[in-house]
Amino acid sequence: MQIGVSMPRIPDGPGLREFAQAADAMGFESVLIGDHIVLPTGGTTQYPYTASGGFSRPADEPFLETMTLLGYLAACTERIKLGSTVLILPYRNPIVQAKMFASLDALTGGRIICGVGVGWLEKEFDTLGVSYAERGPLTDEFLQIFRTLWTESNPQHHGRFYQFDGIQFYPKPMQNPLPIWVGGHTRAALRRTAKYGDCWHTTRQTPEFVASHIPYLRRQIEAQGRDADSVTVSLKRSLHFTDIGLPEMGSERSGGALVTTTQEVIDDLHACHEIGIGQLTYDFRVSELPDCIRVMERLAEAVLPVAGRLH
Repeated sequence: MQIGVSMPRIPDGPGLREFAQAADAMGFESVLIGDHIVLPTGGTTQYPYTASGGFSRPADEPFLETMTLLGYLAACTERIKLGSTVLILPYRNPIVQAKMFASLDALTGGRIICGVGVGWLEKEFDTLGVSYAERGPLTDEFLQIFRTLWTESNPQHHGRFYQFDGIQFYPKPMQNPLPIWVGGHTRAALRRTAKYGDCWHTTRQTPEFVASHIPYLRRQIEAQGRDADSVTVSLKRSLHFTDIGLPEMGSERSGGALVTTTQEVIDDLHACHEIGIGQLTYDFRVSELPDCIRVMERLAEAVLPVAGRLH
């Protein structure tokens, strides 16, 4: 089983470099970065992953642009995979996004994960001039554009939202295919994974929730004429160890959060493996960078060796 970590949400270049390089040195599979452009001043009740619908962080907390940060970390790391958890596809031109991912994959020697989602925050869509109602169809078409541009020598596309032909698109990604991780927790997300994805990367859910949806995912993959075993399952959750002496951050807990002892985190790892989850990504319920690194050290010391023995 693979273990990844989410980047702390701090606008501190040296600190982010330190975190990513520590994750690289400790042997984690990946470092993943979330995506928002703006957040509403008055908060929101739309967030799908808390009981109140409120976002788990304040609206005025700095949120670095995802692709910019991925480019920065690409030059700071050597082995670890880098990706988005998840990039909200409708926010950016699909051809430019495809070029960004392909360029990063070429520059990193094939270390990029393209994590994607449809988005949930209507105010953000309105601010960017993008249709909230059409976010699902936009995302599907963008994913088709990605695959076309990344794999075809003379790419062309004639869709509902975008049309192009008579162009060249190079460099292609070093990875073939460049892995697409599809976020979301709905049946539409599972169908999108089955058609376009290499991984279902759901977030803020319990292992039991994931287990209840895997049969539907497998049926949809097979309906697409694909091998169900070719698509992996990833779960992202918040983590806080209660037995290493660090205070838990006071923000509202999101769904599926693990706030528990080291041994119970290991027990949960085994339970996730039995369900069929092949990758776990954690973000940490601490505020300061040294505390984030301390949590990551405990993960590396106690959990990574166990994960490495699970196949």
